[in-house]
Amino acid sequence: MAGPDTPRRLADLVQVRQADEARMLEERVAETADAGAAVKFAALVKDVLTAWINAFGSLTAPGAGAKLAGLLADLRSKVELAARGLPGRAQRTLSGALEEATGLGARHAAQFLTRASGRQHETPDVTVSRGTVREAAFLTGRVAEQLQMSNRLLTPRAVSGSGWRGVLAGVGAARRAAGVVRQAVGWGVQRAVNDGAAQVADHYGALLLWVAEPTACVRCAAYSGHITAPGGKFPGGLSMDPNSRVGRASPIEGPPLHPNCRCRAVPWLPDWDTGPGTLPAFLRDQALLAVAAGEGRPSESRAARRRAAQALLAQRGLSARVRRQAAATAAGRT
Repeated sequence: MAGPDTPRRLADLVQVRQADEARMLEERVAETADAGAAVKFAALVKDVLTAWINAFGSLTAPGAGAKLAGLLADLRSKVELAARGLPGRAQRTLSGALEEATGLGARHAAQFLTRASGRQHETPDVTVSRGTVREAAFLTGRVAEQLQMSNRLLTPRAVSGSGWRGVLAGVGAARRAAGVVRQAVGWGVQRAVNDGAAQVADHYGALLLWVAEPTACVRCAAYSGHITAPGGKFPGGLSMDPNSRVGRASPIEGPPLHPNCRCRAVPWLPDWDTGPGTLPAFLRDQALLAVAAGEGRPSESRAARRRAAQALLAQRGLSARVRRQAAATAAGRT
C-alpha cells in the first residue's frame, strides 16, 4: 500500500472525517434520547406567555388567586406530557449506543495507524469500559432531578413573589432536563469513542496522541500534540489561559476533557518521530496559531483569549506569524 500520510492529511482524517462520523453518531443518539422534548419545552414558553397575558393583562402583572393556580396546574401537566418517558429513555438510549461508539473509536484508531504507518492494522476486539457504563446509568436520576425541580417551581407559592419570571424559571428547569440529556449523550459517546481508541493503542503497544479541534478552547488547545508519558496518562490542569491552569492537578486518562469536548486521542507508536514536520508538531503549531488569532469556542470569554495570547508572547521560539497574531489579539484588535 502507499506510504505514510503527511501530518496535514492525518490531521484532516482525525479532525474532520473521523470527527464528523463521531458527531453524526452523537447527534443520532441524542435525537433518539430526546425524542423532541427540547422542542416541546421551548414551545411551552410561548404558550404560557400568551396564557399569562390573557389571564392577567400583562407580563408585569403579579398573578394571583385561582387564575394563577389554574395556569400553573395546566403548565405542570404540559411539562409532564412533554417529558413523558424522558429520563428512562435517555438512559437506555445512551447505554445502548456505547458499544457502537466504542467500536467506532476502535475502527478510527486502526485506520489512523494504517494511514500513519503505511502498513495495514486490523481492528482488534474492544469492550465498553465500566466507567462509561456507570456514568450512563446516572442519567435517569439527573434528568428526573431537573423535572422535579420544574414541578416544585411551577407552584403558586413559588411563583407568587416573582410573577412571570418565576414561571420562566420553572420552564427553564424543564428545558435544562433536555440539556442534560444532550450533554450526557455527547460526553458518553465521545468518551466511548476515545475508550475504543485507547484499547487499540494498548493492543498495538502504542502511546496516545491528543488531537484537539482546530478551534478548541484554551484548555484543550494546550493538550493538542501532547503524547502520553510511559505511565499512560496526560498531565492535568493544562491551559493556554494562565487563569484557568490548575497547579498540581492529577494526571488524566485523556479526552473528553469537559462537557461538549470533541478532542480525540489516537495511537502513537513509541518509535515514531515527534520533532519538526511530524503530526504532534503540526498539532501544536495549529493550536498556537488558533490561540494567537483569538479563535476559540463561543462559550469562552474574550478576556480568556486575550490572556492566552498575552501568555504566548512571553514564549520563545514563536514564528513571526504567530507572534503578530498574538500581539493583535492581546491588544484587542481581533
